[in-house]
This record gives sequence, structure tokens and C-alpha cells, in this order.
Amino acid sequence: MTDVLIREATDADGPALGDLIASVFAELEGKAFDAEAIPGLDRPASYYAERGGRMWVMASGEAILGALALEAHHRPNEFEIDKLYFAKETRGQGFAAALLAGAEAFAAASGGGRLSLWMDSRFEEGRAFCERHGFLRLPGVRALHDANGTLQHHYARDVAEL
Repeated sequence: MTDVLIREATDADGPALGDLIASVFAELEGKAFDAEAIPGLDRPASYYAERGGRMWVMASGEAILGALALEAHHRPNEFEIDKLYFAKETRGQGFAAALLAGAEAFAAASGGGRLSLWMDSRFEEGRAFCERHGFLRLPGVRALHDANGTLQHHYARDVAEL
């Protein structure tokens, strides 16, 4: 793999981030990518900063190979992981774990005690990643009523002591 840089996202990353998400969606039969349906894709850094969070990306040149976004949840002391996407060729190498560790440190420094996320029920690798990193699947399923018929599972865990 070529050299990669993990950094905070900028608003200019939107198009490359869209390319990454489209490639992940393409792995699943019947999961169509619609940039208009993804909030903040046109200005990812500003979008998450306005919500008390951040987005981090793994970049190689102009390409975005991975991304994790975190925002303050409406529940006090909780942060929600809103984006967690990695190119297929980067998975299993510790990059997602590195971004998760950074997001967790940000949440802890911001007074967060809990992390949560909703994940498409079809993302088996994502589910396994969450469970390996201590997230527990909570009861219930959320239907997005979108063109993809998306059903999401809810996961959460406490923020580790720093």
C-alpha cells in the first residue's frame, strides 16, 4: 500500500469522501449511492464541527481511503459515530482502530462517556469490527425508509478511561 496520512477532514474532501462511500455501497447488492441523501457530504469538516464533533480521514494523495465522523449526541455525555467507511483494500490493517482511538480520545476530552452508532444490517465486516472493539448491539432495529430499504442496528459502549 502507498503512504497514507490520517488527518482531520477538510470541506474540500467531500468529493473524495463521496467516492469512498460509493465504493463501499457498491460492495452490497442493491445498495445504491445517492450523494444528496448523505448529510454534510458537501462540507464534511464544517458539518461535524457545527455538531460538536469532527471527521478524520485516511488519505493517500487525493484519494480518501477511510473515514470516521463523530458528533455530539442529543443525550448528554454521548457521542455518535456517524460515518465509518474504509476501502476494501485497507481493512484488517488497524487503520479503522486508529481512527476509532482518536475519536474516542476526542470524545473523552470533550466530556463524553459513551459512544454509539447505527450500522446498516448488511455491513457484516462493520458489525464484526464494532463487536471486536467492545460495542454491544442494543435491542431494536431502525428502518430508514429510504430507496435502499435500509435497516440499521444500534451499538454502544462506554468511552475507555484515558
